[in-house]
Amino acid sequence: MKFSCQGLELADAVLKVVKAAAVRTTNPILECVKMVAEDDRLTLTCTDLELTITKSINADVKVSGVAVIPAKFFADFVSKISGEQLEFNLHGKTLDVVYGDNSAFFQCQDATEFPEPKTLEQPEYVEIASEAFKDLVTKSSVAVAQDDSRPMLRGILLEVSSGQLRGVALDGVRLALVQKSTLSQSAEFGLVVSARCLLEIVRLLPDNDETIRICTQKNHLQINLGNTQLMTRLMGMQSDYVSYRQILPKDFTTTINVNRKHILDAMERAGLFSRVDRNFVVKFDITGREMVINSESELGNLTEHLQITHNGADLAIEFNGKLYNDALRVITDEFVQIRFGSAVHPCVIVPQEGDDYLYLILPMHKI
Repeated sequence: MKFSCQGLELADAVLKVVKAAAVRTTNPILECVKMVAEDDRLTLTCTDLELTITKSINADVKVSGVAVIPAKFFADFVSKISGEQLEFNLHGKTLDVVYGDNSAFFQCQDATEFPEPKTLEQPEYVEIASEAFKDLVTKSSVAVAQDDSRPMLRGILLEVSSGQLRGVALDGVRLALVQKSTLSQSAEFGLVVSARCLLEIVRLLPDNDETIRICTQKNHLQINLGNTQLMTRLMGMQSDYVSYRQILPKDFTTTINVNRKHILDAMERAGLFSRVDRNFVVKFDITGREMVINSESELGNLTEHLQITHNGADLAIEFNGKLYNDALRVITDEFVQIRFGSAVHPCVIVPQEGDDYLYLILPMHKI
């Protein structure tokens, strides 16, 4: 293998794919990056078997070939010489690199041990704006379970139907449902994808309305974005996930509209008083056009008064305030609507208009 490329372009590519390299694994080959030089392209691949990232860049390829070297070490190295023109030459198990009057070499691993990426043929797909998909993953991921007692809840359910892509996550005390309009779809389907992998994927997507195609087949999900291919293994299908629709409440006795920033600021101040407690307990007292937020702990007490619009019965109810804050931080609307069933039933946070998102939170005595 012999090729040359721009250091800046190579450094950018390596920093992207290295996010899929394994860390502290029993299989050292998964800590490596695979470099394939052919047809004036250099293709880089990293995988931890759960997430695979592949990216191609321009290269002047004189001799085709393959090299596998430690990914994070190589990423650190090329980031230090990104302003140089780089020339690579593979000699046996040694990959030489020349930059200006300087040189270095890397010991290579056996390329035949590196896992081959999956190929999807005639997959089902959905097309959606990149910005919309990033927003869906970010807003739904706040409710993903953080422990391994129910592994399926470490994932996000992606459900495609009726021109909508829905992202659903729950952890036993809360649920997030976010939905976006699709641009096109080949079929209706539902699958569960690791939240960790989805969050890594969306970090690489552009913040614009560029159309991305999400494909699925053979227990894998794939997103192609120009010269970058992102692939992850599915955790399961929709039938493996919780029947979340049965959890959603249908009847409410109290509804309030409140400024999102005002309630978030009040809740974060309340959290300062509860930092010594395992549970961040806040009490809502809803009466007339006012909601009083109260937090008590060994550090002191806090009482905040918020102006609201209120329909229905007065109500006193307690929550883990962290669950509220997680939802309110990712919502961008100026005002939100909060619906309550009673002091013993879950509440939901929804937009004042539309149905773009829904956050369900159980009261404290239910936790």
